[in-house]
Amino acid sequence: MTSSSRIIVGKILETILKLTAERNEVDSQEIAEHSLTSESIVNEVLDKFGLRNRIGFERRVKVALEAIRLGADGERISRYLDWREFEGLAAEAFAEIGYEVYGDLRFKYGSRRHQIDLLAYNGILMLLVDCKHWRKPPSPSEEERMIVEQERRLIDLRDALNTVWRGSGELKEITLIPVILTIYEPKKKLLQGHMFISVGKLRGALEYLERSYYELRSEVIKVPRDLGLNELVKPLKRLNRQVG
Repeated sequence: MTSSSRIIVGKILETILKLTAERNEVDSQEIAEHSLTSESIVNEVLDKFGLRNRIGFERRVKVALEAIRLGADGERISRYLDWREFEGLAAEAFAEIGYEVYGDLRFKYGSRRHQIDLLAYNGILMLLVDCKHWRKPPSPSEEERMIVEQERRLIDLRDALNTVWRGSGELKEITLIPVILTIYEPKKKLLQGHMFISVGKLRGALEYLERSYYELRSEVIKVPRDLGLNELVKPLKRLNRQVG
């Protein structure tokens, strides 16, 4: 695919997201008019990506990811998504880069209940991702509140996982890192050791994180060497019952 055709296809996919924000069907003529392309090209794109029928949650997430992959602006694309779709886009983006993902983790430690939008794990790093579907950058007080909340989740997840896996045979050290993922381009990429990442710049930000994570806010825990992410967090449900 040439660079010009990538731009055209990306624009068509962006238009589809825009038009299906409030409805789940698309019309090729309307798409062509809004994207300033020919209807024949629109039809080719609809057929290629299987978008002839109802476009629900999963397809909209796939369309958004493909549009960003083709060069569409990630911040602009994300604005066509609701919060649930944004979290789905984040999960797909991490998975595409090679991370295992676990969405909407809920756990209790002590008297505190927590919800983590997304965990992403590559065998060495486990990222606690707070997905912020905010249309504009937060105020300094809102940023401070986000960091305080992430700190609580980070510490309690560290202690919870150490508790459930203590004495469980051969263990390895992994690093927990809090990340705040946003629609907008953050003014500050790093605040009190916490990374703020725009979804459109995720790949580049993760390359930096993987090189320099020792400079970021982090906690080290010990977990079984050969378990995947689902198996690592599954015992947290048992812990919930024990401390509930």
